[in-house]
Amino acid sequence: MVLIPEKIKQLIRKEKAFVVGTADKMGIPNVSPRTTFFLAPDGTIYWLELFKHKTYRNFQTNPWCSITVFDKKRLGGYQIKGKVQVVIDKKTKADITARIIDRLTREHKQRILKENKNPHLVKFVPKIFYSLNPNELSDSPLGLEATEESLNAANMQW
Repeated sequence: MVLIPEKIKQLIRKEKAFVVGTADKMGIPNVSPRTTFFLAPDGTIYWLELFKHKTYRNFQTNPWCSITVFDKKRLGGYQIKGKVQVVIDKKTKADITARIIDRLTREHKQRILKENKNPHLVKFVPKIFYSLNPNELSDSPLGLEATEESLNAANMQW
């Protein structure tokens, strides 16, 4: 796992939303916003997968995805690439799901719990991050996990 810099964590907390990008087994892209999430101190990001549609199905065949968070006023942001897994440990799922739901507005809670009484909890482990700021080089990672898998995903070599 690569450590996410504090300025990126602050942007995620400030914006309270990010976009998840996935691809299906044919390589067809999908993007979907997320607002029901928890940013752990170590930089792991958890979110509730409420509807189990395209994004969730894509996770089943390809665990790689990207998260994009941006500040539209400053025209800048970051893309984080990493791998996801559905959390199956009951204690972890209950603890983090409760943290996420506690942060939601009452109206949002009621709608979510009415529509889906047992949402999946997804764990995103960051591997690579890039700047989306216009004045910075966006095709070179600002940080990445030093593994062959992450280097390949970033189109880099040892």
